[in-house]
Amino acid sequence: MKKYLSVLSFVALLGSAAVVTAQDRVRIGVPLFPTVSYPVLIAAEKGFFEKYGLKGEIIRINSEPTTYQALISGDIDATSGAPTGLVQSNLQGVPVVSLGSWDNYVSYTVMSKDKIDDLSQLRGKKVGINRLGGKSSLILRVMLEDAGLNTSKDVTLLQLGGSQERLAALVRGGIDAAPVDFAFEPKMRQMGFHLVPGKKTPFMNGPITVTAASLKANRGKWVRFVRAYAEATHYMTVNKDGAQEVLKKSSAITRRKPSITRGLR
Repeated sequence: MKKYLSVLSFVALLGSAAVVTAQDRVRIGVPLFPTVSYPVLIAAEKGFFEKYGLKGEIIRINSEPTTYQALISGDIDATSGAPTGLVQSNLQGVPVVSLGSWDNYVSYTVMSKDKIDDLSQLRGKKVGINRLGGKSSLILRVMLEDAGLNTSKDVTLLQLGGSQERLAALVRGGIDAAPVDFAFEPKMRQMGFHLVPGKKTPFMNGPITVTAASLKANRGKWVRFVRAYAEATHYMTVNKDGAQEVLKKSSAITRRKPSITRGLR
């Protein structure tokens, strides 16, 4: 549980509970395949947002740059599971802040056509990512650097799109390996692909991000949001059947139980 809850550093936000009389709409941008946003989905599905006077509106976006464009323009109020834009936006002078993250480890698995023993054996191979500067490329860079490789010269990176597009490229043989969300792992094993062992790399994988201006202007609302998010995360760790019901519904995994709750105690 420590793995998933250690990031609740935003507990400092939690002040005394306010009396909630009306629902505030919160539009949350999540990835198209939202494994990293499951607490948000659970909060919406199981009534945790409603409990704290919030109406959660989940909006799926298949591009992290697009997600941050939507956040900065005001088309959404928060992002979930889009870590790279958090740093890039601030470097570009756009103040955004993270309220916290339930998952602090890389949640991607590197799958390959050929069985190899270590990520270092990807030297000279073609590896599929979403896009340069996106989440999958950043995570892959962290993983490969841990294995002693330089993504700029030791591998060829091909920009292909999300996990499903990268999976399709693996099936076609257009790439040798790709980082894919670990929820795809059972399916890919069934298809004959191989898991490439790597380190459990620390990485703020699922941050809830808002603009600094929104946090300042709507602090009470975001305190309530964090309460709902924390309770949904706790629900996911103690009520696996209820959590898996939401996970299967959101990710359309029906053949086999999703493995997001594996390892939780």
